[in-house]
Amino acid sequence: MNIVIVGCGDVGTRCARILIDAGHQVLAVKRNPLTLPQWLTPIAADVLQPESLDFLRADQPDPVSIDVVIYVLAASGFTEQSYRDAYVTGLQNTLNALGTRPLKRFLFVSSTGVYHQNNSEWVDENSPTHPTRFNGQLVLEGERAVRELPHGTCVRFSGIYGPDRLRLINRVAAGQSASEGPPAYTNRIHIEDCAASLAHLTTLALDDKPLESVYLASDSLPATSAQVESFIAQTLGLSLEQGEPVPRAKRIAGSKRCSNQRLLDSGYQFKYPDYRAGYKQVIDTMRAAG
Repeated sequence: MNIVIVGCGDVGTRCARILIDAGHQVLAVKRNPLTLPQWLTPIAADVLQPESLDFLRADQPDPVSIDVVIYVLAASGFTEQSYRDAYVTGLQNTLNALGTRPLKRFLFVSSTGVYHQNNSEWVDENSPTHPTRFNGQLVLEGERAVRELPHGTCVRFSGIYGPDRLRLINRVAAGQSASEGPPAYTNRIHIEDCAASLAHLTTLALDDKPLESVYLASDSLPATSAQVESFIAQTLGLSLEQGEPVPRAKRIAGSKRCSNQRLLDSGYQFKYPDYRAGYKQVIDTMRAAG
């Protein structure tokens, strides 16, 4: 089967490896494909340059065969324009190029930033989404375009962490903590589970299994920032008792607990089902690398 991954960065590349190992053909679309590993088939394209996406069009001479498209483009920065470019304009350019192709599935990587809940309540795919920040609003605008497709599925990732995403570990190692203010629930997913869950949903689509229009992809144990930081400190052999609190403005806003039951019901099994398993792997990898 032929799969196109648009925005093939860290998550996309990891997903591509899983799918290729399963025997599928993967085309990796990136503005600078020279940064891709050699085992990937690259296509140089910029979603903000519609003409560069002509290879997606079915009316081209000798058109590319496509079964599934995975749109996993991330904003280039935390600005309104960057989010609009990635999740609205670039997405719409991609959908326009695909036109009425009879895809098995179009997977759009979204975010739990579309939720507005802030009182530690549980949220799932049926919970209301009324984001107050520009990032959530623009991602939700992209979701609406995808959910209008007969073959569209949105995958809402919570906070991604992994061996190359060490912001929280570095903060704890520096003696900083999130003890200021009331406890706030946070949600996260290891980058390996990001890639594997996308590959899982892709496989279901290729096997003509029914998919929902939205999946919430987060691990199985929401936790407060203090709980996560305490575990990291303990695993590092450090103490946060004398840690300097991080000002609230510098921390992610919100407090909610994300349910991954729909993803579990689809048959997905997490490699790192909670922050303890995931961060232990990250720290063990750091130690092994010296």
